[in-house]
Amino acid sequence: MPLIIVTGHPSSGKSTVVDRLAKKFEEKGKDYLIIRDEDYGGFDRKNYEFSNKEKDLRSWIRSQVQQNLTKNKVIICDALNYIKGYRYELFLAAKMSKTTYCVVECSPPVATCHWLNEQKPEVERYPKEIIDQLMMRYERPDTKLRWEKPLFEVKIGTAEKATPVDFDEDMAIDLEHPAPRFASIFEDEIVEWICNGTELTENQSTQTVPLAPTNFLHELDRSTQDVVTVLLNAQRTAVRGQNLTIPGATDGANTIKFMKLRTLPELNRLRHQFVNMSKKDPTTDKEKIITGFVDFLNCNLR
Repeated sequence: MPLIIVTGHPSSGKSTVVDRLAKKFEEKGKDYLIIRDEDYGGFDRKNYEFSNKEKDLRSWIRSQVQQNLTKNKVIICDALNYIKGYRYELFLAAKMSKTTYCVVECSPPVATCHWLNEQKPEVERYPKEIIDQLMMRYERPDTKLRWEKPLFEVKIGTAEKATPVDFDEDMAIDLEHPAPRFASIFEDEIVEWICNGTELTENQSTQTVPLAPTNFLHELDRSTQDVVTVLLNAQRTAVRGQNLTIPGATDGANTIKFMKLRTLPELNRLRHQFVNMSKKDPTTDKEKIITGFVDFLNCNLR
């Protein structure tokens, strides 16, 4: 089911925005699951001081996303997700599940992050040094990258919900963006995209390779080697233009036209190419392997 990646600086209002999104999905009757970094056993804000602990946290979040991507639930990943490459890994999980996907970025000014951090209970606050470090390391989403879109940027500030004003009072408008509870989070647009948007599709790099039979490689190697041996022996007495018959191939598709002498290295190079191609569609049917190799040689022995 759909995956929403939430990203932003520490203490940027992400969890508040996520809770508001979850409420919207609930109103629409959509099942959802929020995966939060703080649900990780032994989670502590100070863990970000240690690269090994931070890697363990990211691994846990990624595994939770992969395990819970189902057809009947919206997954909302509420964590820093500040590394571009890590967001790509989560994107691939959605791609393999063939579902909709989007990124939501909370982007307050630095001072606002520090202010929001101070509003938290003391046990939930980030140490100031860690906030500053994480802000320096943050890699903002870039819509030029396919795994960073669609991107919904939520502007976060400290102002309370704005009240309507007359045009002659424009100069009195507070230019600060609203606090997370009141900010525009594009909930209607996000819900519409997640529920009715274009689903991701797998390409060659994300498709699951079929499990090969245990004796597949042995049969493939032996059958193609037999064809090479037959060709080397047959071409010694063949004349130009003669069709050389390959035993084991399907009738009507079991000949290779002899045009010139082929060396063992040349035939082995083509054999290795065919073997690598065949790994994507494994079979132990010897006749299919030989017939496929004969067809491959006819296309490449020009």
